[in-house]
Amino acid sequence: METKSHLKIFLLCSSLLEERVARAYEHVARLIDNDIVKCLFEFIAHDSFKHARCFELMARALSQETSAYPEDCVKVWGESWLAVVEDAERMLKKHEISLADLSSLVDSLHAIEGFVAEEYLSTLHAKLVDAMLSKGGMDVERFRVMLNWIVEDEDRHRKVLEMVKEMLSKLSR
Repeated sequence: METKSHLKIFLLCSSLLEERVARAYEHVARLIDNDIVKCLFEFIAHDSFKHARCFELMARALSQETSAYPEDCVKVWGESWLAVVEDAERMLKKHEISLADLSSLVDSLHAIEGFVAEEYLSTLHAKLVDAMLSKGGMDVERFRVMLNWIVEDEDRHRKVLEMVKEMLSKLSR
């Protein structure tokens, strides 16, 4: 697969991943009673929707054909991509969540592939795409800037989740 085509699939799959995870964050936020924790989940959701849109637009800049299928994403990103998407889909099926359940959820997500794993995965994807762009010989300075902003956001998301875990610990005492 040529670099440009391969890169387009990477970008589209990153967009799909970010969009699904954003919907999961947004959904879980609606279920949370604590306004501050809810706000922090919404914060990450908004950023993730923004990332999805950025990845989609970068892919479109490479080619007007903007479709990728889950099987394509598993091929280019591996089973981790699918695991994160499946975790997000499970979150969307929840109908209620208590603070105790949320604390357990955050612990689980921190320990296994879930929201925190998605944030690391997205960061790695962005860096891999950046490396591919360097080899592609394309004029990509604006892509690099956008990818750097996404990486900065992902780092902030990890810190937000650590703060949520700490807050939930205090609230449960």
